[in-house]
Amino acid sequence: MLYALGVLAFAVGLLASIALHEIGHLVPAKKFGVRVTQYMVGFGPTIFSRRRGETEYGLKAIPLGGYIRMIGMVPPRADGKRFRGPRRMGELVEEFRATSRTEVTAADTNRQFYRLTPGKKMIVMLGGPSMNLLIFFVLTILLYGLIGVRAPTTTVGSVSNCVVSSTVSDQTCPAPTSSGYRKAPANGVLQPGDNITAINGTPIKNWSDAVRVIEASPDKRITLSVRRDGKPVQLSITPVLNTKYTGTGTETKQAGFIGISTTEAYQRLTPGQIRSVIWQQLGLSVEALKQFPAKIGSLVGTVFQGKPRDQNGAVGVVGLGRIGGEIAESAQVAALDKVSMLLSLLASVNLLLFFFNLLPLLPLDGGHVAGALVEAIRRGIARLRKRPRLIFVDVAQLVPVMYVVASILIVFSVLVMYADIVKPITLPN
Repeated sequence: MLYALGVLAFAVGLLASIALHEIGHLVPAKKFGVRVTQYMVGFGPTIFSRRRGETEYGLKAIPLGGYIRMIGMVPPRADGKRFRGPRRMGELVEEFRATSRTEVTAADTNRQFYRLTPGKKMIVMLGGPSMNLLIFFVLTILLYGLIGVRAPTTTVGSVSNCVVSSTVSDQTCPAPTSSGYRKAPANGVLQPGDNITAINGTPIKNWSDAVRVIEASPDKRITLSVRRDGKPVQLSITPVLNTKYTGTGTETKQAGFIGISTTEAYQRLTPGQIRSVIWQQLGLSVEALKQFPAKIGSLVGTVFQGKPRDQNGAVGVVGLGRIGGEIAESAQVAALDKVSMLLSLLASVNLLLFFFNLLPLLPLDGGHVAGALVEAIRRGIARLRKRPRLIFVDVAQLVPVMYVVASILIVFSVLVMYADIVKPITLPN
């Protein structure tokens, strides 16, 4: 039951993201006077639709994207101008042009998309990705500003019996009678539930403050002020030198150690910390796009060569839905953790959609933006030559490229879906 709810929650979030992406295109297109005949979420057979004014709004069966249909996406063929390439390619170009212009009437001359200025074209085409970016911002601010992140508190969760180096795989204490046994300084001094309020008389606001003092005080006696069962207690403890991880990869350091672990609780981030998280996520998404070719190779190895699935590899809608279901179903994850993980997953998907759609390739939004940029440059050159005129870039000429890109995306989507079903990416235990 919980698994199904997790899948449903992610599916609803994804559909809402798709719907808002298309609204990002729809609103400026209508604002600029372009006639929009369809607004659809999904592809394939129509499940539901309703016409409002000149636009049909609907939901289709395959939730892998969406679209709005604007009339006159490409200009009519210039008299005497033909496609410079193989005849069959030229036929595909003109078929695409004809399909794009089927609903254009004489009254729509100035309501066609191609007649917009380059700036307005870019606003319309960037509206969709910008909406994905806005969703990412909103979800990230809600996630870290209202829920926060799990962080150590100043309350003792457990006390170690002995001192063990962090680099040792077996953290089990040796026998108390063995020569290698060293009693942990906190053993017999601190108790689970103790709340550390000050060290050497200096108030402790968070666990990081305590760690800095403890690590800097090997073989030095320090005074701990704690609250135990609601009462203040003063304790003395001497940290010992031990090997600890620095928190950066596998690097280690020698630092003071007392042998306790603390409880964790959600702590809201400050606006500055949220900005840092956003910048970090932006950088990680750019790196993920750079690794896209390598991920294709890994996916091919999984599907055709039986290699293990890369747990950090490409994942599709099916795989993301399964991950959402596993998050909801896991008995080891608290309810608030589940909400946090699902929101984080949806925010990451929207950020990747933002960057992916900006790629300057048709049929992606970035391909149309690139066409508008070329159009603006050519018009600017014409003005510099004092021969200003309306110049329209005929993106229909790029239909062969569009078919190649679309074919690659379809094949990749099928491979990802197959891998998500046969060898799915699962959450770590």
